[in-house]
Amino acid sequence: MDAKNVRELLDKLKKQFGKPFIDVVIDPKTDELKKFFSCMVNGKRIELLDRYETELADNDAVALFPPVGGG
Repeated sequence: MDAKNVRELLDKLKKQFGKPFIDVVIDPKTDELKKFFSCMVNGKRIELLDRYETELADNDAVALFPPVGGG
């Protein structure tokens, strides 16, 4: 999927997968990932990069991880 940055990619995913994706992944108050979700670009957390403005290039790997629990 072509996107210039993580924010644009999430917007495209919201359009493609609609309400089921939005309800599970997106915080309606912030329009960003829900708390405890993680997004990585090429194995690096976006919080360590430019967050949602992290630029994407051809062949970048973007991964979304849901919250996990355990002990």
